Amino acid sequence: MDESSLTYNTFNTFGEDKFSFIYQGYFANNIVITAIELIENNIDKHKGFKKLRHRLSYLMIESFQNITRYGDEPENKTDKYRKDLFLVRNIKEHFYIVSANIIENTKIDYVNSKIKEVNNLEPTELNKLYRQVLTNNQFTDAGGAGLGFIEMVRKTKQKLEFDFVKINDKYSYFYLLIKIKGEISANDKGNNVTIDWAKNFHIQAGESNLVAIHKGNFSPIVIDPVLSMVEKNITNKTINIQKLAYHLILEALQNVSLHSLELNHEKEAIFMISKRNGHFYISTGNYIKVAKAKSLISQLSSLKKMDIKQLKTLYDENIHKKSVSNSKNKIGLGLIDIAMESNNQFDYKFIDVSDEISFYTFKVKV
Repeated sequence: MDESSLTYNTFNTFGEDKFSFIYQGYFANNIVITAIELIENNIDKHKGFKKLRHRLSYLMIESFQNITRYGDEPENKTDKYRKDLFLVRNIKEHFYIVSANIIENTKIDYVNSKIKEVNNLEPTELNKLYRQVLTNNQFTDAGGAGLGFIEMVRKTKQKLEFDFVKINDKYSYFYLLIKIKGEISANDKGNNVTIDWAKNFHIQAGESNLVAIHKGNFSPIVIDPVLSMVEKNITNKTINIQKLAYHLILEALQNVSLHSLELNHEKEAIFMISKRNGHFYISTGNYIKVAKAKSLISQLSSLKKMDIKQLKTLYDENIHKKSVSNSKNKIGLGLIDIAMESNNQFDYKFIDVSDEISFYTFKVKV
């Protein structure tokens, strides 16, 4: 599958989502901070979700810590092992937090028993166990269920969904799903995401070599956390990754602002990082009216035909305002800078959705 189709298919996979954040790879504290910053930015736009803000942040941290607490690094790790996964989705009035990590088979019985223990307790029993663990400072086997699992169930009032998938005689994948229900109608059971979906998506993410995805209502606030995520994963010193990613994100924001269709009072877009054949791809995608796409296609086509010398000349002309300022086909500095920084290793595609709507993807190869 080419990168443009991957972007579009991924956008459709999360089509119901008001917000999505997916990360697969090396885990550090800045990743969960990125997720919290992005989700809080989206929550602030929905008055009905503000009361969930602190609870969601806490549960995301607990889910992240679950990966570091129970995760294991296989000896002689190879590509046959899928990378750890952290995922947050907001669908309708529900939030879903998924974690997936490698665990030693010797730990499975312990983790399995602790989760089943908290899942089987009534609220009063759960609160009693919580106080007991805190009072006795017992966070090991002797203290009953792990405090993290206790808090997940207490704060969500939902049973934890989990599963283990054996890799070999020494390791398995450990999947954990946390569901947070909002104020829902009687006919909305919130079953959009299941543990089986999480397992299947982990396989797909591994096959597509996805690193990160952010889908939602884009705004300038997302730039810093997304940049931090980009820099953590791409260490190609021959390219100014920060500058390249910064201009690409800004260009995506501008495209969304100027061209993206507004659906349900929001302009949604997707930002993705994937890795294929030894190269990273930074890509964006959003819906655009066919009528508005024509000038953009003309700009991108002209840019793609230029060599580095021509790009620098065009850049200087724009800087010194020698270009015609009111030209409809004037190429913006952001696009020119992306072309120069990537050595013109960018591509674009307009996928027909209907007679009036296309899906515009733009990607840069690093």
